[in-house]
Amino acid sequence: MRLSLYHRLSLSLLVVFIVIISVFFVWAEHLEQTTRYESEQHLHLSLAASLARDNPLLQKGAYDHQALKNLFHTLMVLGPAFEFYFVDPNGVILTHSITPSLIKRNRIDLKPLIQLTQNQASLPIYGDDPQHENRKKIFSAAPVFNGSELIGYLYVIVTGERYESAYSRLDSDRQAELSMVMLVGALVFLFIVMLGIFYYFTRPLRCLIRDIQLLKNAGFDKSSLKLTPWMPNSSNEVHQLGIAFEEMVNQINGQLNLLQQSDVKRRELLADISHDLRTPLSSLQGYIEMIAHKGNELTAQEREKHINTVLKNTLQLKLLIDQIFELTHLEGGQVTLNFETFNLAELLYDIMAKFNLQTRAKNIDISIKPSSSYTQVYSDIAKLERVISNLLENAIRHTSENGKIDLIIEELNDNQCRLTIKDNGTGIKADELSYIFDTRYRASNAIQDKNKHTGLGLAITKKLLELLKSDIKVQSTLGEGTAFSFNLRRVIP
Repeated sequence: MRLSLYHRLSLSLLVVFIVIISVFFVWAEHLEQTTRYESEQHLHLSLAASLARDNPLLQKGAYDHQALKNLFHTLMVLGPAFEFYFVDPNGVILTHSITPSLIKRNRIDLKPLIQLTQNQASLPIYGDDPQHENRKKIFSAAPVFNGSELIGYLYVIVTGERYESAYSRLDSDRQAELSMVMLVGALVFLFIVMLGIFYYFTRPLRCLIRDIQLLKNAGFDKSSLKLTPWMPNSSNEVHQLGIAFEEMVNQINGQLNLLQQSDVKRRELLADISHDLRTPLSSLQGYIEMIAHKGNELTAQEREKHINTVLKNTLQLKLLIDQIFELTHLEGGQVTLNFETFNLAELLYDIMAKFNLQTRAKNIDISIKPSSSYTQVYSDIAKLERVISNLLENAIRHTSENGKIDLIIEELNDNQCRLTIKDNGTGIKADELSYIFDTRYRASNAIQDKNKHTGLGLAITKKLLELLKSDIKVQSTLGEGTAFSFNLRRVIP
């Protein structure tokens, strides 16, 4: 079974709490035992001294060890919590009140006895337990003198073996009951508090998971969903994740909208292109069928006329297909750019010569201003030539006979130059200027034009300039002319 983050956090905190409770109980047990030993030792601190002072045998120097042993046995019967020992000045046990077989050591360390009798250390002070090789216990002690000679020490263990056994049984039962009650109470309290805390801290994460699931079920369309509002600039990592998720959703929806708009435009483009393809194809089919069926009946003049019409429609069809492929290639983003430095005026003169026949046919005056320019630009010369050719061809098409076209080079102050193609042709309506770069849009001046063209030239021009990191601008007045301009990177020698 897979546990959620909420459950994993709860179990982790529970384990940590149990460890803390265990450490606390061990520490409390040690503190309680130390406190108990200190109080008992303090309570019986003068016990050995009182026995040594009040007992005749000890007052005489404990010369009769058997009698002293009998005395110890009698005292132990009266006080089973005590163990009585008499040791010599070297710590050797001379007599005692317990069964000889229980003795594990015959000598004890006198240092704790001296510390206790001379108040050289704070309580509790632990002395050797003769019934165990390493165990220490609290005690009461008093020196025994024969005249002025020290003959030994009365060594009384306050908490004897019988006392410890009885106390341990009772204390273990009490501690078990107390520990169980405290543990159960602490666990219940912890469980309730833990559920509340983790519910509060994991609630944003659950909301985020809910939003993700809702968005997935809605096909990643958030328009019909009410997602959780997240706090910006929050230090909470989940809120930061929520903000990132919200930005991602907006990005996905923006891309989906662009894809939908692109799909709509693609459908419209296919419909328009189908219509444009159908027209020359139908014309081609009609004239070819006429030539095929009435070839012998047609005069040479009629045959030549029909063939010229077929050729014209073929060229129009080829131009349309070429522009469709070019636009598709540009929109695919797989165009290679070759930037280089060249003279802009020289490129303009080359392009102007290419359109010499068209301008002479309409007696259009085309000029470059200034006529001698040394402006160097850094760009892709082939792509820039395509842009200028499209704009110049468009200007020639919409300029009447005896009209004028200017190619204007302006050097700007910020390592930029501006190229403007300006004509005094038919112009464009103000409400149509924002649409002229859309694919397949044909302005009213283009519709009135008798010459057929595809309407993709300005769309291709805009795409090419975007690749060259430039933006095209247009100014036009109906009946007075149009000016297209864009900036290029100027190279300063």
